Amino acid sequence: MAVPPEDIPGHCGSENGEIENRPHAGGSTSSTSDAALVGEMCSIILTTSPTPSNPSTELIEETLRSMGAYAPELLQCQMIIVCDGHKAGSTSKFRCGVVTEERAQAYSEYLDNLQALVDAPREECWKKVKLLKLTERHGFGFAVRAALPMVTTPFVCIMQHDRTFMRPCSFVLQLLKAMEKDERLKMVGMPTTTNNPSHYIKAAESKMGEIKVPQPRPKMEEACVRSDEIPGVRFIPMIMWHDSTHFASTSYYRSFVFGPRNLVSRGGFIEDKLGQQQGLDLRTKGWETHADYGTWLLDDFAPQPARLVGHLDGKHFLRTEDKAAIQAQQRAAKASVEEKRDNQVQNEVPSSEGNAAKSVECRHDDELSTSLDSYVQSKLA
Repeated sequence: MAVPPEDIPGHCGSENGEIENRPHAGGSTSSTSDAALVGEMCSIILTTSPTPSNPSTELIEETLRSMGAYAPELLQCQMIIVCDGHKAGSTSKFRCGVVTEERAQAYSEYLDNLQALVDAPREECWKKVKLLKLTERHGFGFAVRAALPMVTTPFVCIMQHDRTFMRPCSFVLQLLKAMEKDERLKMVGMPTTTNNPSHYIKAAESKMGEIKVPQPRPKMEEACVRSDEIPGVRFIPMIMWHDSTHFASTSYYRSFVFGPRNLVSRGGFIEDKLGQQQGLDLRTKGWETHADYGTWLLDDFAPQPARLVGHLDGKHFLRTEDKAAIQAQQRAAKASVEEKRDNQVQNEVPSSEGNAAKSVECRHDDELSTSLDSYVQSKLA
């Protein structure tokens, strides 16, 4: 059962706490048959990897709940959660997939906790989930590639464990039908803070001038695509790939993204190499190369903030017991500092009482800071 949207961090609610009833494409809520059709047309690949919050599953649970609350059509889709592997290191570098022995153990416990959620789902959003556990570090791009053989639908939605839906998205079926009808729409990204449609359309125009895309090239407004299948929406040409939540043709992913041009590097994000090559092709070969990439940004003319997908910070999802331990450590350390300071002050001669107290306080505050930093870093390493 999906959590109430008001309980989801960052929800687009009104000032009185109610869900914001924004105008958006798609009109009324889809019927059961429409939702079932979405399941026949689309699968979901969601990637996960070590984070500071492991072994807690709160982060990924919030992401799936947001999907159930704001994009319920996707509940009918088969979801493949790809659990990336990792490399060992003396210091954790999560973006690079490098973790310490302690964090590796936490990630192993996290995978066990995920398996328990899949085996005995307590919420609707977990009922169509399968896990794919990778034994080696693949990176986002190759993790997606590893899951593609399990996809049997013509379209795929790519998600990450920390990318939540922020407002209603009740037009998934219409979007898929538009993509099915117009083969130019090979990949459609959802609006984010970075890719805010009203800002992006102007920034992309400027960017093409900066990177010297040769003429003739169209004005962004003129290059937008619309579809009768999804009224009230336009698709803005995206001039460089963006890895956030997006829908794409499965065959496009197999034949182009992971095709013979080797546009994705092992260990990296898709946008790292493919996005750079896309910009290079535009600059050296011209606007017509955009058709090969077929990347678009959905614009449903939502009022600001227009982001449909947001980003959660994994460091904010420490387990309750870890948070309690840190708070207890802080209280104990503070009490120790105060006790040492009081004892030291009592032993000082009166004339130097003020300076002595200040000296002891500074010294022990430094010790407290160092102690807490070490403790917190041990939890976030």
